[in-house]
Amino acid sequence: MKEAKAVKAAPKKTVKSTVSRKDLGSIKSEASKKDRPRKFRGIWTEQELDMLRKLYPLMTNVEIAKKLGRPKASVDKKGFDNGLKKAPEHRRKVAISNNKKRRNSWTKEEEATLKKMYQKSTYRELAEILHRNPQSIQSKATKLGLWKYHTIRMRENGEV
Repeated sequence: MKEAKAVKAAPKKTVKSTVSRKDLGSIKSEASKKDRPRKFRGIWTEQELDMLRKLYPLMTNVEIAKKLGRPKASVDKKGFDNGLKKAPEHRRKVAISNNKKRRNSWTKEEEATLKKMYQKSTYRELAEILHRNPQSIQSKATKLGLWKYHTIRMRENGEV
């Protein structure tokens, strides 16, 4: 039977640094600050406010925040505090962009099919044809001003 020999681990060598932990931390933070934009800078300068007034109507707040190196929330608040508004053409462009992203937005062809077949078909039949649920069919028809039934009103003298 062989006996196992005990192997002693070599002692770890430690190297003393001339830089303290506190100094090392400040060196690391200074280096990282140079690499990234500042997220908060406090008071807005007049130059930044002028830039905000110029860009606010035409750009999204995210784009403005990137350009100014400030958080989006800061741009939101400063725009609100100064009573700034987005230009109608910018709002229209954003609305169109958002509609394109919508998963279930109606196409012109679907609307035309709905208008054509609405009077003669049930919601369930239209839902199968258009691959939508019946509630969606009913909601869109209401928005388009379509009616399934026409009410006939009687005059006071009993005539139709």
